[in-house]
Amino acid sequence: MPSVISEASQFPPVGPNRVASQQDADVFSAVGIGADLSSFGADTELLKHMFSAFVGKALDDYAQGNPSAYEDMCRQFSAAADADDAPSSSQLQNLLMALTRNVSRLDSSCSSLISSILSTNWSMRDDAFVSSYVRFLGNLLSAQSTYMPLVMTMIVQQMCFQPSSQSVQYERAHLALKYVLDLVPRAHSHLYNTIIEEFPYKDESLTAQMTYISNILSICEYVPSIKGHVIRAIIDKLIQVDVELHTELEDFDEEEDDDDDEDVDSESEKSASDDLLTASTLYELHESANGETAMEPMSMDVPETSPKLLVEQLDQLLYMLFAYLDSNLSPINVDREIVYNYLINSFVSTVLNTFQSRYVQFLIFWASQKDPEFTDILLGVLTEVCLDPSKSCTIRISSAMYIGSYVARAKSLDPQTIRVMVNMLCRWIEAYLDQYEDDKCEDLLSKHSVCYAIIQSVFYIFCFRWKELKLSSENDSVGDKFEWLPGLAVLQRAVLSRLNPLRFCSTNVVQQFAKVANHLNFLYVFTIIEHNRKSTIREGFETIDCFFPFDPLRLPKVLTFVQPYYNEWRPIPGMDDDDDDDLSDASDSE
Repeated sequence: MPSVISEASQFPPVGPNRVASQQDADVFSAVGIGADLSSFGADTELLKHMFSAFVGKALDDYAQGNPSAYEDMCRQFSAAADADDAPSSSQLQNLLMALTRNVSRLDSSCSSLISSILSTNWSMRDDAFVSSYVRFLGNLLSAQSTYMPLVMTMIVQQMCFQPSSQSVQYERAHLALKYVLDLVPRAHSHLYNTIIEEFPYKDESLTAQMTYISNILSICEYVPSIKGHVIRAIIDKLIQVDVELHTELEDFDEEEDDDDDEDVDSESEKSASDDLLTASTLYELHESANGETAMEPMSMDVPETSPKLLVEQLDQLLYMLFAYLDSNLSPINVDREIVYNYLINSFVSTVLNTFQSRYVQFLIFWASQKDPEFTDILLGVLTEVCLDPSKSCTIRISSAMYIGSYVARAKSLDPQTIRVMVNMLCRWIEAYLDQYEDDKCEDLLSKHSVCYAIIQSVFYIFCFRWKELKLSSENDSVGDKFEWLPGLAVLQRAVLSRLNPLRFCSTNVVQQFAKVANHLNFLYVFTIIEHNRKSTIREGFETIDCFFPFDPLRLPKVLTFVQPYYNEWRPIPGMDDDDDDDLSDASDSE
């Protein structure tokens, strides 16, 4: 809307051009505020004076206890646009211009009039009206800051989806917001809270969510000071959807388990069932969400709407944020480091503390690989949290899982970075064993949960990154006696210690590590695993609560961003198919 924008950008604060006469007010009162004023012809000056006189007298009368004309003004702005007696845009514009000259008088006693003005359908009227309306808002807030929350809420609400919304409505809402922020700088302090308050609920339509997110991201382009807050707010909302999806799938899984025959020692069958749910079924839901024909999952009653809609919603909304960040993290963007820091802060404060998210964390997985410096920042943050004894065990375990999953899955990592991270973890394990190797504590899992999480991460990394962890020539064949990264030697000490991590780490990871380590002549641990199996039959079985945050992503739109940076599980040469279990969904195989 170039014409409207150019006019609004030049609006100065205004004051009365002349003192309106009592005669003007009387004439206007005689014909009525809503009357057809075409008989006045093109004498715009006369109309302006008459409206000014009427408004001035109406406010005087209202102050003296006679609200008739004041209430008439309220009705004009409140009238439905399609009502038979609705005033024209021209009439309302003249009223607005007159009120603009009297903004100093529109104190809190006139709040009903201001509410009527703010409720009028202004954004879909002609350019001239919109210009006058936006100018009125700016001048009102300059003179009467008490209306700041009402005005900011009204403008932001214009950016919410309505069935009758058109793009011009959003353009004009941004025009109004820019003008108000430029004219009244203190309006910035109200903007972020208003954006949060008007955020659609997660159960509102996908269109409503996408419309609002698109508009608030557009605000960030002309109000960069709130960009970090807005990114965090969007991530907070996406986490809610992500966790709800996780819960829906867990509930579905529990229903399936209730129908199973009681087969307590068939953990592998349960793993297969879980994998079928999270891989096959969820994939089919994605396909259906994208409008393609989806196969019916075999012998499983998938809820017809909820998971499917959540998958589509999360995929679409995450895709929007990926696309926005993609341009903001471009090498040509001078603010890319600032934007990445916003993302890191959101990750640490929100995502890292959420243990049921499946997909939102892929934002940082992808963004961190767009620059080696970004990768170092993420690994540094995770390492600091993981190894800080002053942090809670829960957040340290989460950080350990993120380190293991990231180092295993991040395709851009060079061998040196992988070795540095593994050596760092192994040095910590060695120092921990020096202190607790002979611990006589009965509740080992509770006391040493962080240690088990870190050892498990090394197991997990080894299965994926064994090539980078061997120091032998690339030409060596599998089966040869490799020379390994020196720090890895501590794993033998760990598995033979009383802490017995093979008992308390993820069964799936332990089994796969045992097979890979044996096949590569690194370590033989099957005897310990068998001993643990027998003892758990007698004493019960419990493992560390864990997850692998970068297990395969199955949101098809988001996958287009992530795939180039993602290290898939690759079969190990020479291992039998039965031995080469797929760790691709380690989180869901427990």
